[in-house]
Amino acid sequence: RDVFVKRVVAGPGDVVEVRDRVVLVNGEARADAFASTAPQYAYGPETVPAGCLFVLGDNRNRSFDSHSWGPLPAENVVGHVILRYWPLERFGVVEH
Repeated sequence: RDVFVKRVVAGPGDVVEVRDRVVLVNGEARADAFASTAPQYAYGPETVPAGCLFVLGDNRNRSFDSHSWGPLPAENVVGHVILRYWPLERFGVVEH
């Protein structure tokens, strides 16, 4: 079983779109200070179905995530991040 670390960017009922290098959730640009690059692809718009999440990796253009395989069934989530170790200048506990 493969395990990936991704960020949840939208939940059930949210409309996700990637357009002009911007991630939009319900028509509003998402502030992604943690993303290493702006997305260079288009996606959606798509409504996240009930029981699912839309997840993206921080390296938007090289990440295997919901823009590749669609919404993730919430039952497939196995945990959450509690500690960040890279980049070193941001080492520490992750606030939820």
